[in-house]
Amino acid sequence: MDDPGRAARILTWMGIALFVAVAAALSLGASMALVDAILLSVLLAAVPMFAVAQVPLVEGLRLERLPAYWSSIITLGILGTACWFVGSRVDGASALGLAPIAPAPLVGWTIGLTAAGLAIVLAFHGMAAAAGVVDSDLLVQLLPRTSREKSVFALLSFAAGSGEELAYRGYVIPTLSPLLDVFGAALLSTAVFGVVHAYQGPLGIARTSLMGGVLAWGFIASGSLWPAVAAHILIDLIAGIALGDKLLVTAKG
Repeated sequence: MDDPGRAARILTWMGIALFVAVAAALSLGASMALVDAILLSVLLAAVPMFAVAQVPLVEGLRLERLPAYWSSIITLGILGTACWFVGSRVDGASALGLAPIAPAPLVGWTIGLTAAGLAIVLAFHGMAAAAGVVDSDLLVQLLPRTSREKSVFALLSFAAGSGEELAYRGYVIPTLSPLLDVFGAALLSTAVFGVVHAYQGPLGIARTSLMGGVLAWGFIASGSLWPAVAAHILIDLIAGIALGDKLLVTAKG
């Protein structure tokens, strides 16, 4: 489709329609509480579809990194806060996996999940370089360059690690488990989590989906969301700031 605006409008309306359909199915078909049906529909339908709709609008444009970082921080803060209040309203923070965890398993799980996540990033980098597949221009533009950008990106890493884990692991998996069982809920949340990162292109969607699957497994296996939160933050800090351009595969090699 040659008109980016038209493509974005179509995708936006598709997102709205999908949101309504999922909310109706959960609320009326599955007898889920309305507040949960609405929030799940936002996370599973509206957010990923709007993420996809944004791509044709910004492709080819010169992005301003700091405004993009701050808007993402605010969005992630809103989503994480909403999931906190809705998910903990009955059984408290433990319903989101935020139960206390001893220091030794916390450190062990965090190190293991961080290592696994970075291994995925490095593996995709190697496969992409060998196959001649390049990272999306949007991802290349969004990596921080200056010291100020890196400091705000660090805040974004904390917002993403807490907000996305609260939403797509801590809230979605337990809330959907009665309907899809734990494995099905984790699989769906992982797939949607990848689509939410559509700005990274097909390569980034696959990479992020796999990483989300690892974090979901860590959440379920450890019985706590804290290791996934800590690992997510560390992965973003290391891959985005410490390694940065070294992990990109561009047309220039």
